[in-house]
Amino acid sequence: MCIRLFDVSHEVEERINAAPHVLLCLDYDGTLTRFAENPLGGTLSTSMDRVLKSLADREGITLAILSGRERADLLGRVAIPGVVYAGNHGLDISGPGFVFVQRDAAQRANELHRLADRLTESLSDIPGAQVENKGLTASVHYRNASPDALVEIRQRVMAGLAKVKSRFVLTPGEKVFEICPRVDWDRSSAVALIQEHLAEPEALTIYVGDEITNEGAHQAVPDGIAVEVRGMEGTASRYKLENPAEVRKFLEWIDEILRHKNPIPAGRLVEA
Repeated sequence: MCIRLFDVSHEVEERINAAPHVLLCLDYDGTLTRFAENPLGGTLSTSMDRVLKSLADREGITLAILSGRERADLLGRVAIPGVVYAGNHGLDISGPGFVFVQRDAAQRANELHRLADRLTESLSDIPGAQVENKGLTASVHYRNASPDALVEIRQRVMAGLAKVKSRFVLTPGEKVFEICPRVDWDRSSAVALIQEHLAEPEALTIYVGDEITNEGAHQAVPDGIAVEVRGMEGTASRYKLENPAEVRKFLEWIDEILRHKNPIPAGRLVEA
């Protein structure tokens, strides 16, 4: 069971102050932004954009944004120089001085495209069901579909995957089914790659994310700080924040620690 980060902020504060460098990894949807009614929506608030830009300019910290979104989409929404962008659940990454695309996933891109087309046709008569082809992965959104249609949507998606389930895996998300190539790579692998390129072996890794798609990354930072947004039951995270507003407060607090390079007086960190 994870504990509210605001209740034990001194633990995190001490580790940040002691760390020679911080790698701050952040999920996008549900963490930096609230889930939008339109699955293709979801823009940063002015205050979130401001604190991310401030953090990106700080010495002693590297900012990485990880998402199920396509990397180009993610980069366009954040658009902050010097940030590491990991799209498609970490299959496609770019950062200062490097670009990485997972080879096996890239080799299945054409097959994924055909699968997405078949699912689009199969679901075309269900209002609100939407298939998004993101190049290396695909998403079947049902946020705007009737709750009564969920069983039918799931059945049709499973039927579409039946012949290719050895090559693709289905993961449920927040009113979405994520379809990813069945490869030896996930968000934890992406975090490890980013850590390698960072070349700061003593860096403190902080990972903040929500949903099951982030759980592997939470488990991959046993010596770091894993923060679950909304406190999913059974998470590997020690800490939790309730929503993107609390995430913003947390980021502003980290920014203040790095700005002054001294512990913040007790009680300075307040809830959103």
